[in-house]
Amino acid sequence: MRRYVNNSNGLSLVELLAAITISSFILVSIYGVFFSGLNAYKRIYIENELRSEADYLVATIMNRLYQFSPDGLNMEETTNQQLQFVTDRQKVINPSVGMVEEQKTSGETLTVSLQQDTVLLNGEQLSSAHLKIVSSQSELSYRCAKQEENICRSGVVTIMLTVQDRDHDDPNDLLYIKPFTLKTEFGF
Repeated sequence: MRRYVNNSNGLSLVELLAAITISSFILVSIYGVFFSGLNAYKRIYIENELRSEADYLVATIMNRLYQFSPDGLNMEETTNQQLQFVTDRQKVINPSVGMVEEQKTSGETLTVSLQQDTVLLNGEQLSSAHLKIVSSQSELSYRCAKQEENICRSGVVTIMLTVQDRDHDDPNDLLYIKPFTLKTEFGF
C-alpha cells in the first residue's frame, strides 16, 4: 500500500481529507444553529412589534372614548364587528331651582369597527402598515349592566383583536408569523 505524504507538515492525503470533512460537519452545524437563532430573534422581534402596535391601537381607542365621554352604547347599531357609543345627555343647571339636571340632546356617535383587516374609528383607519387585523377571527362585544330603551348605559366592552404581520402572513414564508389574539376589557 502506498502512502502519500505531504512533506511540509507530515499529513497524509487521507488524514487531510478526514480533517476537512470533520471541519465541514462542524461548520455546517454551527451555521445551522446560528441561522436558526437569527430567525428566532427576527420572529420574536416582529411579534413584540405587533404586540406594541396592537396595544397602541387599543390605547388610541381608549383615549378617544375618554375624550368623547359616552353616555352609553347604542345596542341597535352594535354588532360583533362594530360598537357605536353615543352621547345623548347633557347636565345643565336649572336656574330656578339651582340644581343640576340631566337633559336629552340630539347626541353624537363614536363608532369603532372592524373592516377589511383594519380597525376604523369613525371611518378613520387606525392600523399601521405592518399590522393586519384578521377580521374573521376578531370580535367586538359588550355585556350590559344597565339598559334604557335601546341604549346600554353601563357595562363591559370586550375587544378581541387577532393580529398578524402583513409582510409575514404566508405559511410558506421562512419567517411566517402565526396570528395571535389580544383581548382587552373595560367598563363604561
